[in-house]
Amino acid sequence: MRRRAYLWLGLVFCLTLVAELPVRWLVAGFGLPAEGVNGSLWQGQFARLGPVGPVQWTWRAWQRELQVRLGFQGQGWQGRLSGWPWRWQADLQALGAQPSVGGDYRLAGQWQGSIKLQGSGQHCRAAAGSISVAGLALNAPWSLELGQGSLAMDCRQGWRLSAGLVRQGQHQMSLEADLAARQAQVDFVLQANAGLTPVLRGVQWLGPEDTAGQRRLRW
Repeated sequence: MRRRAYLWLGLVFCLTLVAELPVRWLVAGFGLPAEGVNGSLWQGQFARLGPVGPVQWTWRAWQRELQVRLGFQGQGWQGRLSGWPWRWQADLQALGAQPSVGGDYRLAGQWQGSIKLQGSGQHCRAAAGSISVAGLALNAPWSLELGQGSLAMDCRQGWRLSAGLVRQGQHQMSLEADLAARQAQVDFVLQANAGLTPVLRGVQWLGPEDTAGQRRLRW
């Protein structure tokens, strides 16, 4: 028993030591594209992490809880994970408008709603809720109205993500993704003179005379 107690104390000491290290050391070690780095593994922030920022996190390791807040494309987001790895709960919530770092493209639109997940280990057991946006538009590098979008998860057959994008009289798109298998299928139908037509033809998703198509993606 005494030996186990010493091993446990040694493990706690090592984890605490690692977690208290300045997070900028870990960023440098892994070569992350981060700027404005402050804090430790327990609690800190990035002014920018690639196309995302600002990013703030709080990790309560002994309570098995992680909370992250970030800005992306002018929208605030909050994610929370607790109880992992046995019986865990996770949720992603769309917050209000929030200043965020710029990128090569710029989207406009206010996302609303939340998605909640429950599971154990690497398995998702239940999912509820959805996230939607009205008046989604691309503002840069050019202007393009995209319409209404939605996101939802389905855990009945693994990690399944469903997304939709509709603009009345223009286009209708749907995406079904298997996140565990890292693959997705996109289906789309366009009306005559739809604004998305030259974009999809430019990336060779649509033939010269086609108004509907399907694309399989892998990552």
